[in-house]
Amino acid sequence: MKKNKMLRIASILLVVTLLSTCVISGTFAKYVTKAEGEDQARVAKWGVLVTLEGGVFADKYEATDADYLAAKGQYSVEAFAEEGKTPDQVVAPGTNSTQVGTTMKATVTGKPEVAARYILEAKGIKDVVLKAGTYTDYTHLVKADDGTYGYTDTFTLKKDYAPIKWDMKISKGTTTFKVTELLYDNLPSNYLKIAENYGLSRSGCSLTDAIEIIKKVAGNDGYKNIVETALGQVVSGGRNFMLEVDKETGDVTLSYDFDPNKDMGFSFELYWTWLFDEETDGAKVMGTVNDGTEEVNVVDMADTFLGNVAAGVVTNENASTTIAATFVATAVQID
Repeated sequence: MKKNKMLRIASILLVVTLLSTCVISGTFAKYVTKAEGEDQARVAKWGVLVTLEGGVFADKYEATDADYLAAKGQYSVEAFAEEGKTPDQVVAPGTNSTQVGTTMKATVTGKPEVAARYILEAKGIKDVVLKAGTYTDYTHLVKADDGTYGYTDTFTLKKDYAPIKWDMKISKGTTTFKVTELLYDNLPSNYLKIAENYGLSRSGCSLTDAIEIIKKVAGNDGYKNIVETALGQVVSGGRNFMLEVDKETGDVTLSYDFDPNKDMGFSFELYWTWLFDEETDGAKVMGTVNDGTEEVNVVDMADTFLGNVAAGVVTNENASTTIAATFVATAVQID
């Protein structure tokens, strides 16, 4: 009996053990699905540097006349300043920015990984200008019937006379061109004629005339496409060229967009010249004299009048004898 009882107990313990083993094994075996992932990013590169440096005016200019130089002359223009004072920077017929030794240069460098817009602004523009009108001719002293002498002749300007012509050189590496050449080589004859009627010449364009030209043609899509195509030959990777003028203030804004990863290494340089005479430089301003029936080149008369206003010999509110502008160069990310 004891043997049978022991067998039953052993059998029961075996069953319990087996059941316990199944339960325990269930806690250590199950379906498992697992995945791991990793992601990271860095800040997109900018690295764009913009500089604006140099100057284009001076207080004196080297002479170029051979006879004057042979006689030991040195300067054709030199501003006067009282002892201890700094002389003013000046301009005059026959002077130009190449005589200064520096240029006004805006440069931009970098290869950003984002789209970028480069903006060049000219603000607070003042120009040397004699407005359209009739003025005394101080180049000709006239003898009257009574034997006395006086400046009695007159000349008339049909449009504003702004003698200082500007040009801009755009460079990228060893490739360079001047804006004036770009316009003459690419503008259709009808656009070019409009620009020339407002003062464009092979020597450049005055600030006064440039503002009027931009108002007339810069908003035209055909004009913009021509300039943008020409710019693209030098400043590769760019698009959306814009050239605008504020009709109230006269401020000028030039902008150009760059795609990501395009080299922005280029520069703008400003040049100017005040032409000296028609024979050597092609300076020509047509106007009338005295009774208005005779049309002649009045450039010397206009230059002399401006010089007399600057000297205080003549007072005339239609004459401006100061040239100035504030240039701002900016690069910004395009969203």
